[in-house]
Amino acid sequence: MDLPSEFGGRYEATFTGGAVGDDVPIEVFVAVAGRTPGFPGWQEPQWYFHCGDGTAFLGAVGAAELAARPDAIETLRQEAGGWGWPPDEVERHLSTLDRDGHPTAYLFRCRVCATHLAYSDFT
Repeated sequence: MDLPSEFGGRYEATFTGGAVGDDVPIEVFVAVAGRTPGFPGWQEPQWYFHCGDGTAFLGAVGAAELAARPDAIETLRQEAGGWGWPPDEVERHLSTLDRDGHPTAYLFRCRVCATHLAYSDFT
């Protein structure tokens, strides 16, 4: 992808990124990748985009915090299902998510429609 010259700002740094969909303007990606402070993670942090915009990062969460966010749980199920895990192992993984340990999940909220999204991270 060809990024504008201002990508990364004065020091050509990037904080975090993520998959860009066809509905995400390059300016939004540039703002998230080059101007939005990142967060530490076990693996390389990702950022969600939804409804053509960058999402709001809400923080690390575990199974207890996710209980009230079925939309985020579904995102996590899809993620783990993509790893080829059987459904029972996916559910076990979701039940072991820990806000202060690992595996953990990172929660985001769409700034347009308020959908919650999450991905898991572990060593």
